[in-house]
Amino acid sequence: MHELVRLAGYFAAHQVRNLRNLDDGEVLFPMLGYEHAERGRGMTVFVGNPGRDAFAANEQGAQRAVLLADGYVDLDAGKFDALIVEGVEYGDDAAALTVAVPYRPVASLAGFVVHRPKFFKLDGIERAGLGAAFRAGVDSHPEAAAVWDAHLDESI
Repeated sequence: MHELVRLAGYFAAHQVRNLRNLDDGEVLFPMLGYEHAERGRGMTVFVGNPGRDAFAANEQGAQRAVLLADGYVDLDAGKFDALIVEGVEYGDDAAALTVAVPYRPVASLAGFVVHRPKFFKLDGIERAGLGAAFRAGVDSHPEAAAVWDAHLDESI
C-alpha cells in the first residue's frame, strides 16, 4: 500500500510548489491526483468545487487517488495552515489515508516554510516506512522536490 503513500507525496510536492508560487490573496484550488496501472498519473483541478464527489466515485477509473485541499491542522505546537491530502486505494485491496503537510504561507513576514507530513488516518496501511515512501513520492517530482527542500523546516 505504499504506492498510495508515494502518490500522496508526489502530488503533495506538486501542490507545495504551487503554494510557493501563490501571490498574497490567491487561492490554491483543490486537486485530484490519480494513478492507473497502465496509463500512469493524471490530475484534475477543481475551481469552486472541492472534488469530493469525483474522488468518492472514482470517475477516472483509477487504481488509487489523492484529493488535496488547502486547510488547517491543530498540532501540539498550535494551529497551522496545511495541505490536507486524503488518499484511497480502490478495489479489493482498499486502503485509505489522511496526511497533513503544515506550512507557513508565502505572505507571512517570516516567509514560506513547509513542515514534515503528519499522518492522521491509516486504514489498511502499515505505519512502518511511511515517511520514506512519502519522501520517495516527493523526490519523484524533481522540480517540486527542489522547492520542498529549499523551504523545509523539520522543527514541527
